[in-house]
Amino acid sequence: MRRAAATLALILCLAFGAPAEAGVRGAVADWIARAQSEGTVEREIAVGDATRSYRLHLPARAGGAPLALVLDFHGYGFTAARQEELSQFSALADREGFAVAYPQADGKAWRAFGRDGADVAFVRALIADVSNAAAIDPARVYAVGISNGAQMTLAAACGLPGTFAAVAFVAGGYPRVCDAPRPPALLFHGTEDRILPYAGRAGQMPVRGFAAAWAAMPGCIATPETLSVAGEATRERWTCPGGLAELVTLVGKGHSWPGSDMSARITAQDIDATAEIWRFFTAHPRD
Repeated sequence: MRRAAATLALILCLAFGAPAEAGVRGAVADWIARAQSEGTVEREIAVGDATRSYRLHLPARAGGAPLALVLDFHGYGFTAARQEELSQFSALADREGFAVAYPQADGKAWRAFGRDGADVAFVRALIADVSNAAAIDPARVYAVGISNGAQMTLAAACGLPGTFAAVAFVAGGYPRVCDAPRPPALLFHGTEDRILPYAGRAGQMPVRGFAAAWAAMPGCIATPETLSVAGEATRERWTCPGGLAELVTLVGKGHSWPGSDMSARITAQDIDATAEIWRFFTAHPRD
């Protein structure tokens, strides 16, 4: 894997450092072809003095129109590769024709709100790196994460305003909302989550309170509207002019990604979070 990553890094280095424009185009085209043929490839990039990595999946039928890009952040103690298995976003990307990047934390956890801002800088560099290699539509860049990865999604949305057309949070813990403007958000959370409780805990907001605050805008306090109740899932929406949040509450379920390979004891199986998130994203490109 590291040999492949190093080779890819060398290809891009040669491509973007080449003086001949035709050579640049050719090297990038070769790299894209390889990424498409191999499915998911690992990339290493320099961010300041650090070397960071991510996994990139390009759909085999990519070409022509610019692609949407989804950043999918893993949880505490997980890896980018495990997140790809868990969410199954790559399989959906092949069917729907978009790109997915799975960032890797530096260690076990995202330092989502670290004072040095290193992880937010990594996200900025990652988006630029993908956009250099493939045609990415800047109006359709999205972010999602689970648990500590949801916190990283929040930090990225707050730290890079105007970057993401929409975001999604799965089983996260939320210390605060960003200053306005905020992109539309979709949340999933189980009422029996023992790790990041639905009711919140010291230093973290209750999940419903966070959803309401996310949608609120100056002069508008959002109130919930129940959209649907089906099986274990209750869907609510908060709206203000310029603000939107939807929350899927999973009654009796725990800290998990709905519809995934996690234990049925804690994971709702009558809802596919990945498909729901993609539908939400496609409904909310950036203006």
